[in-house]
Amino acid sequence: PAITGLTARPLAPYRLVACAAPAYLAARGTPLRPADLQQHECLGYAFWSRPADREWVFHQGSVPHTVQVASRLQINESRALMSAALDGFGIVLGAEDFLRPALARGELVQVLPDFEAPSRPMHLVYTANRQRTAKLRGFVEAVLERFGPA
Repeated sequence: PAITGLTARPLAPYRLVACAAPAYLAARGTPLRPADLQQHECLGYAFWSRPADREWVFHQGSVPHTVQVASRLQINESRALMSAALDGFGIVLGAEDFLRPALARGELVQVLPDFEAPSRPMHLVYTANRQRTAKLRGFVEAVLERFGPA
């Protein structure tokens, strides 16, 4: 059901990337296809409102590759999840923007680069008041500049 009185502005999709520490990959091997993830520790994000994602879906072109993943470690905080990946606890599927600095420094290595990880739509939602404050206008403009549709 739609909620009236709100404005939703589309933003660039929330893209995910699968990656792991070089030490983990040296010890456990590098997955070459999504099905290989079943033999790995796949660090799970533990949501407060629903169970952790046990099914990761990748695409190669229009072909989906669905894999059931498991992990002994599930965390409900992105920085802690990335820290676990950096420490070699397993493969993380996380936000590309968040993981990009560690990937650029070589602290994490992308796995399955030939497969597209999931992305999720993202919107900026705010009340549709006729008289938006300068602070809100500035915030909306800054968010759209940084995260606007590609």
